[in-house]
Amino acid sequence: SDYFYNYFTLGLDILFDGNSHTVKKFVLHSNHPGHYNFNIYYRCEFKIELLNETSSFAIVPSTRWHSVINSLQDQLVIGEPVVLNRASSTNTTNPFGSTFCYGVQNMIFEVMANDYIASVTIYKPKVEP
Repeated sequence: SDYFYNYFTLGLDILFDGNSHTVKKFVLHSNHPGHYNFNIYYRCEFKIELLNETSSFAIVPSTRWHSVINSLQDQLVIGEPVVLNRASSTNTTNPFGSTFCYGVQNMIFEVMANDYIASVTIYKPKVEP
């Protein structure tokens, strides 16, 4: 089965394929207060360039989600979010509420209700044979 390496002090998780032992996903954590995983991970100081035919836009941990949408709304198709509601095994409620996941260019942005990006999952899309 697949397995994770968790690097809490780097703010990073890496998912490996259990058979080939190659990387399938990277999860970059921004460590914003009010998120379910706040203070579990250090902040990953990522910088992601979203490119298209006419412009580019850099995303860092402090970037607000509305800035991403406003900068690239004409070039990107951003659909309705998937709602993510976490609960721990000892406590069935999450005091921070749900987050919203948006897919953009082989990435999933987890966005909190306050418009901050909580995490970014970068993955390689499956290639159909």
